[in-house]
Amino acid sequence: MKKKMLIVSLIALLLLGACAKAPAQIDEYKRDFNSAYGSAAVAPEMPNPGSQKESLLMDEALLDMPDSSAQERLVIRTAEMRVSVADPIEAMWSVSQMADQMGGFVISSESSSSTNSDGEYKTAWITIRVPTKKLDAAMEAIRQLSGQGKDGVLFESTSGEDVTSDYVDTQSRVRNLQAAEEQLLVLMENTTDLDKTMRVFKELTRTREEIEVLQGHIKYLKESASMSMITATFVAEASIKPIEIGGWKPEGTARDALQTLINISQGIADFLIRFSIVCLPFLIPLGVGTFFVVKAVKKRKIKKQARIVDYYAQATQKPPLEEPKKD
Repeated sequence: MKKKMLIVSLIALLLLGACAKAPAQIDEYKRDFNSAYGSAAVAPEMPNPGSQKESLLMDEALLDMPDSSAQERLVIRTAEMRVSVADPIEAMWSVSQMADQMGGFVISSESSSSTNSDGEYKTAWITIRVPTKKLDAAMEAIRQLSGQGKDGVLFESTSGEDVTSDYVDTQSRVRNLQAAEEQLLVLMENTTDLDKTMRVFKELTRTREEIEVLQGHIKYLKESASMSMITATFVAEASIKPIEIGGWKPEGTARDALQTLINISQGIADFLIRFSIVCLPFLIPLGVGTFFVVKAVKKRKIKKQARIVDYYAQATQKPPLEEPKKD
């Protein structure tokens, strides 16, 4: 009886491990959350079901998976804003208080000073999380901090990432691994051999680690979808006042020229990087070989010209006159 239970438990474990094959999203999560939740074990290899019993167990596991179409969509929303205000430091503290009042929190904040010919100016950065339902209200409150209205909003962007499929797949993997964990517990209780017990315990530990990693990923997805992130940058209004001379604004022309220079420089830099990585490994050996070939050809040509000169010199040379014989 114990032998049959052992065989059935091992088959169920292999099938559940096959259903628990990690998708690409979980691999990225493991790298991002490894420090917070510990090292994740490698998922078991997909077995090759060869019996009717294995196929039936796999079909039952697939039927137990929830329908992702009935799942409420989980979207991670983020926003980024750059606003000109009279006092960047005061605006940063106002946003911090607003986040607390809305049930959110501050992730990070920073401020710095810069000096130019007109004086010293402050710049402040703050990143907050607020409930997703209040994201639009929070962005409007940040816009209102500028005394210039819409003209004071220098940059604004919002984005969203739908993670519903990742959330549903991870939940299914957790359920399958929990079922495998229960089978392992039963198997360990009914195993008397010490070596087999240690192997089952090792597999049980690996399964528990995988469950904890996936549960942490589920928690991260839910919290990220329920709390949106806003990154706001505040610059002093006095530092961006346009220079205007008789209706002409030279800073616009200077800005366009500077942007063109940057684009050209980036293009040249990109070309040099690609050229050095792609072409140089082939051109350097070719250039060295060409150099020695040309050098050998020139040396041979010089020798040939020297022989020709010697030949004509000998051909045109007059024989010496014989001295008259004396009686």
